[in-house]
Amino acid sequence: MVDSRSKTPVDRDQAEAVVEAAFGGSVGLVGATACEEGWFNAVHRLELDDGRHVVLKVAPPADVPVLRYEHDLLTTEVEALRLVGERTALPVPAVLAWDRTGEVLPSDWFLMAACPGRLLSELRTTLAPEAAAAVDGQLVRHLAALHGITGPTFGRPDRSAPKARAWSGGFLGLFDDLLADAADAAVDLPLPLDELRELVAEQADALDAVTTPRLVHWDLWDTNVFVDPETLEVVGLIDFERVLWGDPLMEAQFLGKRRTDETVEAYGTALFDEPHAVERRRLYDLYLALVMTVECAYRHYPTDDIEQLARPMLATAIEELR
Repeated sequence: MVDSRSKTPVDRDQAEAVVEAAFGGSVGLVGATACEEGWFNAVHRLELDDGRHVVLKVAPPADVPVLRYEHDLLTTEVEALRLVGERTALPVPAVLAWDRTGEVLPSDWFLMAACPGRLLSELRTTLAPEAAAAVDGQLVRHLAALHGITGPTFGRPDRSAPKARAWSGGFLGLFDDLLADAADAAVDLPLPLDELRELVAEQADALDAVTTPRLVHWDLWDTNVFVDPETLEVVGLIDFERVLWGDPLMEAQFLGKRRTDETVEAYGTALFDEPHAVERRRLYDLYLALVMTVECAYRHYPTDDIEQLARPMLATAIEELR
C-alpha cells in the first residue's frame, strides 16, 4: 500500500459505522481490507454478511494540505461516476452511499459496488502481446465513448474551480495552480517558475485547436482497470476523481505521444492528426510529470520512488517542449 499522509485511517469500528449508515442495519460487516493501490484517498474493500463486496473511499483529513486541483476530489468522483453511468454503457461501479456530514467519519466518504475481475496491473505481465493489445483496444474504445460526453466550459468540474471558454485558458489555469503549489512547498524544479510558465504560455495557440470541452478521465492507468481473466473483457473502470473538461489527447493512454495504427483504429477518429496534436501532447506530458514531482512534497511518501520516476520524466518533457 502506498503510504501517504493524505490517507484517512479507518478502523474496524468506523467501518462498521459506515455500513450501518449506508444500509440501515439490514446488513453487517464481515471483514475490511485496505487496498494496496492508490496514492491519495484511503480505499478499503468491505465484505458484507449478505455476500456482497463494496469499496469504501475516504477523503484526506481536513488539515492535510493538498494540491489546488485536488480540492473536493471525492465529490468530483461521485458526480462523475453517476454522470458516466447515466450517459454511457461503460463498466463503472454504482455509487451506493455518499456522506459529507462528518458524523460517521471525520472526512467525506462514499461506498461503491466492487468491480469484478482482476486489476490489469496484475494481469498484464501474464498476457501475450496480442491479448494485451486487444485489452488496450477496449480501453481506447471506452475512452472514445467517455469523450462523447461534452460540457459547456473547460476546466475542473469542482463547482468552486474557475471555468474557461477556451481550452488555453482552462489548461493554463491548471498549470498556474500547479506552479503555485510548487511555490507553496518550495519544490526544487529544473527551471524557475516564471520560465516554466513562459514555456507553456508560448504554446497557448496549439491548445485552442480544441474547441469542445470533453470529459477526460486522465488517470486510467492499469491499476484503475478491471479485466475478466477468462474472457479478457474490461469489466470495471474506476478512479474518476481527477476527471476534467478538456482535450481527449490529455489521457494517460496517450502519454509520450503514443500513436499506433491499432490505437487510431480503436479510437475511431483521427485524434492524432488534429491540428497541433504533437505540441498539445508535449504540454500534457510536462503537466503530468510536474504533478508527480510536486505532489511528493505534499504526500510525504515513505520512499523517494515516485520522485525518482517523475524527475527524469519532467526533464525529458521540458527538453521536448523546448
